[in-house]
Amino acid sequence: MIKLESAHIEEVRGIRKLDITFGKDTFSVSGPNGSGKSGVIDAIEFALTGKMSRLTGAGTKGLSVAEHGPHVDKAKFPDAAFVSLTVHFQELGKTATITRKVSAPKKPAINPNEPDIRAAFDEIAEHPEITLSRRDILRFILIEPSKRSEEIQTILKLDEIGQTRAALNTAANRLQSAQKLAATQVDTSRNTLQRHLQIAEFRAPHLLSAVNARRKVLGLPEIATLAADTKLDAGLSGGDKLPEFNKASQLRDLEALSSALEKIGPAGAEPATVILATIARLEADPSLLEAFQRRALIEKGLELLDGAECPLCDRSWDDEDHLRKHLKTKLSKSGEAATLQAEMLGAGSTLAQYSARLSGLIAPVVKIAAEHNDAARLLLDRWAQDLETFKGGVSDLQGLVGMKSRLERGWHGLPGQLAAMLVGVKAAVDAKPDQTAHVDAHTFLTTAQLRLDDYREAMRKGTAAQKAARLGKAAYDAYCDVMEAELNALYDSVEKDFSTYYKAVNEDDEVKFTAKLSPSEGKLDFNVNFYERGLFPPGAYHSEGHQDGMGVCLYLALMKRLFGDRFTLALLDDVVMSVDSGHRYQFCKLLKSYFPNTQFIITTHDRLWAEQMRSAGLVTTKTSLAFHSWTVDTGPLVESNEEIWDEIAAALSRGKVETAAHGLRHHLEYASRHLADQLAARPAFRSDGNYELGELLPSVLVRMKELCGKAADAAQSWGNTAAKEEALSRKTALSESNGARSVEQWAVNKAVHYNEWANFGKKDFEPVIAAFKNLLECFRCDDCGSWLYASPKPIPESLRCACNKVTLNLKSKPK
Repeated sequence: MIKLESAHIEEVRGIRKLDITFGKDTFSVSGPNGSGKSGVIDAIEFALTGKMSRLTGAGTKGLSVAEHGPHVDKAKFPDAAFVSLTVHFQELGKTATITRKVSAPKKPAINPNEPDIRAAFDEIAEHPEITLSRRDILRFILIEPSKRSEEIQTILKLDEIGQTRAALNTAANRLQSAQKLAATQVDTSRNTLQRHLQIAEFRAPHLLSAVNARRKVLGLPEIATLAADTKLDAGLSGGDKLPEFNKASQLRDLEALSSALEKIGPAGAEPATVILATIARLEADPSLLEAFQRRALIEKGLELLDGAECPLCDRSWDDEDHLRKHLKTKLSKSGEAATLQAEMLGAGSTLAQYSARLSGLIAPVVKIAAEHNDAARLLLDRWAQDLETFKGGVSDLQGLVGMKSRLERGWHGLPGQLAAMLVGVKAAVDAKPDQTAHVDAHTFLTTAQLRLDDYREAMRKGTAAQKAARLGKAAYDAYCDVMEAELNALYDSVEKDFSTYYKAVNEDDEVKFTAKLSPSEGKLDFNVNFYERGLFPPGAYHSEGHQDGMGVCLYLALMKRLFGDRFTLALLDDVVMSVDSGHRYQFCKLLKSYFPNTQFIITTHDRLWAEQMRSAGLVTTKTSLAFHSWTVDTGPLVESNEEIWDEIAAALSRGKVETAAHGLRHHLEYASRHLADQLAARPAFRSDGNYELGELLPSVLVRMKELCGKAADAAQSWGNTAAKEEALSRKTALSESNGARSVEQWAVNKAVHYNEWANFGKKDFEPVIAAFKNLLECFRCDDCGSWLYASPKPIPESLRCACNKVTLNLKSKPK
């Protein structure tokens, strides 16, 4: 993987023009909300992946990189918006630059454009998970198990596991449905044969008894055993065969259908009611109906997906994986629709079985009607075809929704005049003379053989469907077993790392913390220990701050699992802020101890947290950047850049006194706020926390003189002449500073008040700049350039700098 060396950003999001030197080190960008911090993360992510996750996902409909990636003033000129990153590839031992324009996100310019470097950049582009934003951290914690499983498997690049499981589950369900229909057909053909044979139980002895009685009439030998190839009409020569008319059998077939028609109203009423009630819910709730319709459409799109072109809208995507993930994300949003879908499909399957049974009763009657009433035959044919169409229509969501009017009239679609026609056909059959025993036996056997053939064919299909359903279920179960075993091993390592990280952050109160990730059939349950009272979901008892901390720790554990030693870069956009303030030092320690080779780019809107990162040594003044404000014209305004005095001088050289005054004022505001915190100064308390420069800087000056005085007194008590002289020298330098005198005179002398600076001439303002530059140098170390700070707060025992060259003891010798 990579580490960032530098970035040049122009006209991207809220940034007009910004250069940052990362130096391959962990780097922090701080500033108040709305100061442009996240724009830095967006720019880096865009340069590496061609995407901005902030413009995708839930709640971002209508947003796109093409339209909203450029600065608002360059929305119509996306070619002006670009990011250039200089990165170092540790594995290759090479440094390269990638420049990506918003106008051509898929065509980055790479220098040097070598095959191994291109391949390395392509790999990075496939890992958008290196960016973690505040809105993402709880997607692992407070989320339903199925969604958590999908999210984590996506991060670990295990998408195909879930996709394969879902495909196998769908296949198994379809095979189960096919097996039920085949079983229904077996029942129907068996009932048809049993009705003809007039036997109470469908068993071989009963069947042979009925058949042999007719064979005896015809003088044919008895059939002793019913085998798979037994012919019930064996012995009848072709010339002896009569038309397939058996009066008694036909009357029974007509009676069976007529009886079914009398009971057809209640039959299937329950599943039809379920479907109609669901359709009513969909019509009453347009959003649910939209989700329902979208779900069906997206499922069809997933089935047709083959390549990077969307089969629904013809839009071309970067690759098939991103398109598939996009469609699955949309699919997962329709949770309630999924429940309704399952209910409707179940009810539709039941109606399909009813339809198959009814078709089985119609089939033999069609042949009877053909001999006596052609209109009845046509009506039965049309009804049989209609039922077959209905059976296919209730097998999918769109078909079920389209069946509303049909279900309201009656799911069976019974023709109104059919019952009367059947009465006529039955009368015609009944009017025929009774058959002789010889003819009756002959037609009985031929009809029995035909129906036995139908039954045997149905049995063959039923057995094949049952085997397919069994194998489909076995394949699904076997895959789930293997998947869970492998995922258990994977999640064991993740949960161990997660627990270790979380304990490191919360070492003061949760040293015995444990966690358990439990995968099962597309779900991932997540429980954590709560003060040794048992394992519970994170949202049960832990505070929001602890839940946020868990989200970050789980993310780090997943990144370690995904990349191992190659986890060298992570972009954390305002997520560390979620960690409880009392545990942030431990969090810094965690990152330094467990991820020493990872470069974290961290943004935060909390100045105190930014200082804690510096105090803990996670970042330094050279590897941190602070924005004090933002305007649409200038973009982020950097308050702590080392070149501030050069910028002020450059503005003054061009006669831009107002620009120089603006820069000086903002730098003094930043420095006074920072020093007030570092030195524990005591300005008059303000409940809103909005301190003016005129309140902070004088209190900082007073506090610094006080600390230098205490350091001199402490050195005197210990007999440390050198330390005493250093403290007094620093105090004297402060008092003699022209800037210090100006601060003291602000109350009575408006000529030096910063509000009046813009009215100064160049010559008038140069001394003001020199005075305050000299004043601020009194608060810095000459060697490392860091600001001095009192430690510990609020009752300090020393005044020191980052490199410890300045170390003034504040504790006097006990008397």
